[in-house]
Amino acid sequence: MLETVFMAMGLAMDASCVSMTNAMSEKNMKWLKAIFFTLLFGVFQAVMPMIGYFVGGAFSKLLLNFIPLIALVLLTALGLKSIIETVKDKKKGNEVKEKRVGIGEIFLQALATSIDALSVGVLFIEKSVGEAMLSFGIIGIITFAMSFICYLIGKKFGGWLKNKAAIVGGIVLILVGLKIFLPSVI
Repeated sequence: MLETVFMAMGLAMDASCVSMTNAMSEKNMKWLKAIFFTLLFGVFQAVMPMIGYFVGGAFSKLLLNFIPLIALVLLTALGLKSIIETVKDKKKGNEVKEKRVGIGEIFLQALATSIDALSVGVLFIEKSVGEAMLSFGIIGIITFAMSFICYLIGKKFGGWLKNKAAIVGGIVLILVGLKIFLPSVI
C-alpha cells in the first residue's frame, strides 16, 4: 500500500502544479470552484487507471506512445492561451484583467494531467479488482488533497505576482506538459 501512496504522490504532482497555477491566475476564485476543480483532478486521476486496468494492455499499450504528446499539446495550448491573452491586454494598454479559469479549461486540465495515469492501470492487472479499485481510490484522494494544498499555496503567491500571475501560470502549464512529454522521447 505504501508503494501506491508514493505512486499517487508522483501522479498528483502535475495536477498540483496546475492547481497552483489556477489559483495564481484567478486570485478571487470562489472556494466552491476551487473544491470542484481539485476534486475533479482527483476523480480524473482515479478514473484513468481504472480505464487502463479494465481495458488492459492492448489499448493502453497502443496509446502509450501518444499519451505524453497529447498531454504536451493540451497543456501547451492552455499555457499559450493564458500568456497571449495577458500580453494582448498589456499591449492594448488595458489593465490586465484577472484571468478566469473556465469549466471547459478545467476539464482539459484534468484530462491532460491525468492521461499518463491511464498506463498505471496496466500495472495493476495482476491484482484483484478490489485491490486495484482501492489503489485507484487512494490515487484520487491523494491527488485531491495535494491539489487543494497547492491551490492554497498558489492563492498566496498569486497576490504577490499580481498581473504577472497569468504569464507565470501559462509558463508552468507548458513546463508541466514538457515534463510529461520529454521522458517519452529521451
